[in-house]
Amino acid sequence: MKGDWVKHGSPTAPVVVFIHGVLSSGESCWRHESGAYWPDIVAADPEMSDLSVYVFTYRTGFFSGGYHLSDAVDALKEHLALDGITGSAGIVFVCHSMGGIVARRYLVSRATELIERQVQVAIFLLASPSLGADYADWLKPLAKFLGHSQGDALRFARSNIWLTDLDRDFLNLKEQGRLSIVGKELIEDRFIAVRWLWRKQVVEPFSGARYFGEPYKVPESDHFSIAKIDDEHAIQHRQLKRFVAEWRRTNITATTSSKSTERNPVNPVETDEDSLSVFVNDTAAEELQGLGPDTGSSQASISVVDGAISPTSHVSLEVIMSDPTIRHLIDRFWDLDASDRREIALELGLISEGEVDLPEPQRYNIALIRASERNLLDRLEQLVDERE
Repeated sequence: MKGDWVKHGSPTAPVVVFIHGVLSSGESCWRHESGAYWPDIVAADPEMSDLSVYVFTYRTGFFSGGYHLSDAVDALKEHLALDGITGSAGIVFVCHSMGGIVARRYLVSRATELIERQVQVAIFLLASPSLGADYADWLKPLAKFLGHSQGDALRFARSNIWLTDLDRDFLNLKEQGRLSIVGKELIEDRFIAVRWLWRKQVVEPFSGARYFGEPYKVPESDHFSIAKIDDEHAIQHRQLKRFVAEWRRTNITATTSSKSTERNPVNPVETDEDSLSVFVNDTAAEELQGLGPDTGSSQASISVVDGAISPTSHVSLEVIMSDPTIRHLIDRFWDLDASDRREIALELGLISEGEVDLPEPQRYNIALIRASERNLLDRLEQLVDERE
């Protein structure tokens, strides 16, 4: 099990998380026979240039034995937390086949945490079964012989209590509206033929188009080819790009703006164009709420703003990254281990002890902007060199 960063985008932008299906991997699932790799295509698309791209791989080979779906969900939870993704403003899950089940189980099991963090969630499903798949029924004798618990978990819902419960729980979570979830479902078109014994769709439409309106059947696709595209003109990629753009416009931007105004009685922010100033103002408001009644408001405001270092409040990381040299340095910084990033930021005084527990995107957004404002980028580069 592992999580691989394909690209570190803007710390204030959503993260695209690719999750493969059963008997596959983060490498083979998204790789076209031409060699094209969908996560790379997303990372290189100029219209998605600020997004981070991450590929999660879990154990699901024929010999994965008793490694259950719940174990894969636990692994996803740990990797998203360790790599700072759960602190992002938004997460886009791109899921093939059983990867959609893993993602939905994660959302149901971590709903409280995601709601508290006000994370916006988008889920892009490709031939992902809501109620099971005949694929697992066909593999049942082999799965039983090998002790493959994941294959057994995909059995159709008529005899699958686990999947039926997940289906109900996810629908309830989505309909409650407490966790913002939007989605798009793409379904396969063609049958799969295996030695003339099996000729049908692995995930039939009634199972793979259940949660979100206007599902799309990808012409000429089968259960496996639907996740493999050869270039940015493929209909799957164009659908994903439009889906993410509309989600960001109607959910991420609107939510960020309303959150800033709602939380900040001291200095409301009307737009999210300056991500750091929004964060600084939010922090100030939250700290003011915790001060005692005897503390003067003007004195409190000054101390909070001083602690947030006001010179950085008018600069965004996107502006700093317009310089290719600095952008390369920032990419190298993000490629370091989490402990190295933290040590560097503390050594240079770019974050305070009180900011250490902030989600990584917010924490290092502040740190990198401060490094630029204080002319510490050369020293930052030296410390990155030492740890590479």
